[in-house]
Amino acid sequence: MFDYKRIGIFLILLFAAYLIWIAVKPTKIVRVDNNTFFVEHLPVTTEGKLNWWLKNKELLQKKYPIINATDNYTVIIMDFGGYEKLPKGVRDGSIDDYTCFDDTNGEHNKCVYNSIALVVRGSIDGKVFINIGDKTYTQSSDGRVTLK
Repeated sequence: MFDYKRIGIFLILLFAAYLIWIAVKPTKIVRVDNNTFFVEHLPVTTEGKLNWWLKNKELLQKKYPIINATDNYTVIIMDFGGYEKLPKGVRDGSIDDYTCFDDTNGEHNKCVYNSIALVVRGSIDGKVFINIGDKTYTQSSDGRVTLK
């Protein structure tokens, strides 16, 4: 017969391995369009996303100089879930819910669902506001980050 205890232990180990794999999978920038980054494998938690931004913002600015004015800017980080065709029916979602590109492998109207993970705004007084879900963090000019 079946050894349910071994099967249970195997399933728990398999689930734990999956969670570890998700946690260590590197974040990948798929494309940058104006002030928007389309990113795969962002950290799942709010704290993980905040730490990812704080750790990588200077590298991103160096590679993709999107922050042109230090006193007034907006950067959007989107979860990239793959390219999709734009919905055509009334019940398929709004066209405004998608960002579309004409340059993807020669095919037109490849679209990405707008799944906003982070919005980062810089203000004239040197503060940076980082919105993740329903939480807003404020980063002062000295680099200290607080939950607003």
